[in-house]
Amino acid sequence: MAPSPDTLRRLLERGDLAAALDLLATALPGPPTGATRKNVLSGWRVFGRWLEAEGRSLLNVPDPPAFAQAYADWLATEYGGVAATVNNRLVQVRRLYRLLGELGLVQVNPFVSVRGRPHAPHERRPVYTADEVARLLEHASAEERALVLLGAHGGLSGPEVRDLTFGAVAEDRSSLRVAGRTVACTPQLREALDAWARLRGETPLYGPPEGLLFSRGGAALSDAELRAKIFRLCGRAGVPYRAWHALRHAAGLKLLAEDATQREVTAALGLGSRTAVKPLIQLSSRPDLTARSARRGQGGRKRSEPVQ
Repeated sequence: MAPSPDTLRRLLERGDLAAALDLLATALPGPPTGATRKNVLSGWRVFGRWLEAEGRSLLNVPDPPAFAQAYADWLATEYGGVAATVNNRLVQVRRLYRLLGELGLVQVNPFVSVRGRPHAPHERRPVYTADEVARLLEHASAEERALVLLGAHGGLSGPEVRDLTFGAVAEDRSSLRVAGRTVACTPQLREALDAWARLRGETPLYGPPEGLLFSRGGAALSDAELRAKIFRLCGRAGVPYRAWHALRHAAGLKLLAEDATQREVTAALGLGSRTAVKPLIQLSSRPDLTARSARRGQGGRKRSEPVQ
């Protein structure tokens, strides 16, 4: 349920910015204790501290471009110019103003056009190559196969996988709903989800299983438990272990190899900004992608089918 604009105004009028941000966070997807909500709220609180230190207002922004650039410059100094961190904070505050706009509290999102910082080559995040993903799948159990493909083909984040329920998966396994977006399943992912559902008790008589796709003792896997599953699989497959993000990056590279645009990859992975895709573009050997995406946005060919 969206928070009350009147309540938010009252909190801001009495100077309780922290409480206002906490209330706004209830509109974010995922559970209150989920990693995504925690990370976004953390970014909002950083922004709130900057507002208070600068004596600026959250809602009354007389010069939006200058306001946004001032915060971007402060972030660059605060985080030592680390592009990934600066860009994440900008994505988070852009999301904040989008919510405020939806509630009718602001007319303009100051951060809609502010540019992030380019990722230097050494800041590119690790990725499982297509060959490594194939080796993981060769050695995977049915559960591990579904996990790997949800990351490497579906592009789901670790928290999204841990919270995923059977109810979010289409009956024919063609797609799944997660964090407000629809993810098209590749044939391999479709088969893996089907096999895992059968092992979890799906039958013609009793129908599909219910609850979490992956659990331990009826509860969602912890982040450490999810990492441990992939770590053990990497050991058996002879693949260097990397963080879950490396599977998401594999999904992004797969989409780029299939001629997806920068915008389409951003949407498929549930990212807040196309800036986050730039390191993958560098790895994908598609230096013309940004120009090509711009041409399509001006009336060029559009994709009619989801990339699989």
